Amino acid sequence: MNEVASRVRHLRDVLEQHNYNYYVLSAPTISDREFDALMKELEELEKQHPELADPHSPTQRVGSDLSKEFQSVPHKYPMLSLSNTYSKEEVQEFYERTDRFLNEPFEVVGELKYDGTSIALTYKNGLLVQAVTRGDGTR
Repeated sequence: MNEVASRVRHLRDVLEQHNYNYYVLSAPTISDREFDALMKELEELEKQHPELADPHSPTQRVGSDLSKEFQSVPHKYPMLSLSNTYSKEEVQEFYERTDRFLNEPFEVVGELKYDGTSIALTYKNGLLVQAVTRGDGTR
């Protein structure tokens, strides 16, 4: 168990550094896929060993681009992070979960994902009055 706890601590430290590089420095040092693999490993270890749970773990929060340079405003609706998929099976599982949840016919449209482009736009009377980034998902 000591080995598992050590690996969990290591993964948390590594992921925190990569989050800092990405969100604060805007200078990632690994690919999204590499980051996601580390996160998935940590998620699995925490799932298998709930006694190692920590509310401060990178698995328990969304990355944030909050900046003190801009005014912070609450989102009307939370802007959540999407899960990543790297296989046809994961896409199929997403489709089946959505189908069970909606319980009615629906269409799926896939588009390329561009990092750093999550924004919420607010229009009043056809005019743009506010544009905000995802931030921490709530602000």
